[in-house]
Amino acid sequence: MTEFEKKADEIRQSAEQAKAEAQAAKAEAAAAKAEAEAAKSELAKRETELKTAQTNIDNLDASVKEQAASIKELKKALEAAKSVSFKAAFRAALEEKKADIEKALNSKAEKFEAVLELKSAAAIGTGNVDPNNRLSVAADPTVYAAIPAANVFILAFGLRPRTANKLGWIESTNQAAVDYVTELAQNTNLSDVSFSEKTRAFGKLAHKMQISTEFEDWFEQLYNYCVNEGVRMIEAKLEYEIYNGAGADTNATTQKKIYGLKSQATAFSALASHAVSDANAADVIFDAVDQIAKEGFHANVAFVTWAILRTIKSIKDDNGNYLYDKISGMLSGIRIFPSANLASGEILVADTNAVEIYAGNSYELEFIRNGAYDAYDVYFRKAAQVKVPTPNKKGLIYVESVDTAITALAPEE
Repeated sequence: MTEFEKKADEIRQSAEQAKAEAQAAKAEAAAAKAEAEAAKSELAKRETELKTAQTNIDNLDASVKEQAASIKELKKALEAAKSVSFKAAFRAALEEKKADIEKALNSKAEKFEAVLELKSAAAIGTGNVDPNNRLSVAADPTVYAAIPAANVFILAFGLRPRTANKLGWIESTNQAAVDYVTELAQNTNLSDVSFSEKTRAFGKLAHKMQISTEFEDWFEQLYNYCVNEGVRMIEAKLEYEIYNGAGADTNATTQKKIYGLKSQATAFSALASHAVSDANAADVIFDAVDQIAKEGFHANVAFVTWAILRTIKSIKDDNGNYLYDKISGMLSGIRIFPSANLASGEILVADTNAVEIYAGNSYELEFIRNGAYDAYDVYFRKAAQVKVPTPNKKGLIYVESVDTAITALAPEE
């Protein structure tokens, strides 16, 4: 190879190497560009995520502030409601009618009526005592009476306000079963569906007292009697009637009474007939729960006598643990309510959604002149009613005798 050829070959090799290096640099630049694009895309993604996170934080902050404001308002409302006792609300309602009542008393009207609307959140003043106004006798205006017990049925089912003179609802009845139909063929499975309108008047419970027209402070006498003995007797009778009420669609007289839960419930009919060894009162309740579940309802309360409650408290499972929780008052998820209004051996198991109890937040006072005693007979009244639509009656199971129900569950000898 001549010197010239060697020189040409070196130049060619140098050119190829330069070309290779240029291609490598190009590839490296392309990779760098791709990496930069990826970094740019990732940065844009991070920015979007950051903006979204900030928006969520702002929304959460606004939501928290809104909830905090709501909680604050709720606390204020609760404090306002708690600040007014029943007696204070009753006094405020009676004060509103005081002038009208006093006018009627002074005129010796033969008959008049006052409706007291209790406003639980009303602002009540305390008034001042004049130290110079002394009586010769240190009179205690309180009318002492037994402490009213809580109404267990209202505790369980809740209380709905009275907004009209009657309750009204619609019930439907499907007379035929659902079955298949064929396309382009006559439907022979025609259902006979009927609708009926139901109405129910409120039952009024009344207690009678008497006030003298000679009493200077008739207002305090009336107020103290009503909020103590009067309310106790009315509420005790209301609890009895909610369970035992003789209301029925039979005639005009029974239609004006409270429809009792017992008369609207379905009679106990054992599902686990003669299949429960060592059956007891708890087994009766459990079987009633199953009867209710079978009809699509969910039992969550049971009302028992105090004697049956004592029995339930002593029942243990196979491991020696008590079934009844004395703290929560629950028996395997069923809240147990004892009541003296149940007859011996009775139990009522229910789905609380099947029952509606209505009672107004008002009391009525009717004054009737009693000339023979120069006084007024005062009728202290409260209206209430219990609603259990016909389909809902399957959500209540009534056990007339726990012993008979236990026998129905126990194996036959």
